[in-house]
Amino acid sequence: MSVPLLRWGLVLLVCLLAPAGFAKDVKVRKAKAPGPRLVRVHGGHRMHRDAAAAFELMATEARSAGQSLLITSAWRSYQQQRYLWRLYRKGRGPKAARPGRSNHNRGLAVDLVVGNDLESPTYAWLAGNACRFGFRRTVASEPWHWEYRPRSTPAPQDGEDCLGQPLEIEPEPAPAVVRTDAS
Repeated sequence: MSVPLLRWGLVLLVCLLAPAGFAKDVKVRKAKAPGPRLVRVHGGHRMHRDAAAAFELMATEARSAGQSLLITSAWRSYQQQRYLWRLYRKGRGPKAARPGRSNHNRGLAVDLVVGNDLESPTYAWLAGNACRFGFRRTVASEPWHWEYRPRSTPAPQDGEDCLGQPLEIEPEPAPAVVRTDAS
């Protein structure tokens, strides 16, 4: 009886060691870390590099129009999103997406200070201009939440803003009138 036991022992040993020998030929696909695609924007928040570049352009134009785009939240780790989602599910926090389903996890969503209502000057500027930079509001109950979606965000028509309103064209300065006193 020891011969069959020895045989099965050898078969078991070969089965256990064989995958290690073949492992050199198997390519394992590693998940890409989000780090290299994330960059810092003003305020120290991180965003996906494409979203960050578009956001910085948008923030610069907003500043020239007298509006500050202040970020309260941008990229979130899976753990941060899970924590917020659990608070929401317990009724102790604001609405939050399931971890892995939020564009905050991808660095494509940004929460901004927009004031208390949809009538704030910052919100009005965003509503009229954000689409030109690939951003749009995606959560109806959250006027502060904007996502970078350049492929699915339609650009405004020529001469219109993102809301379809005519652009306000600043009047050209009147030519200086040169007077000569002939009297």
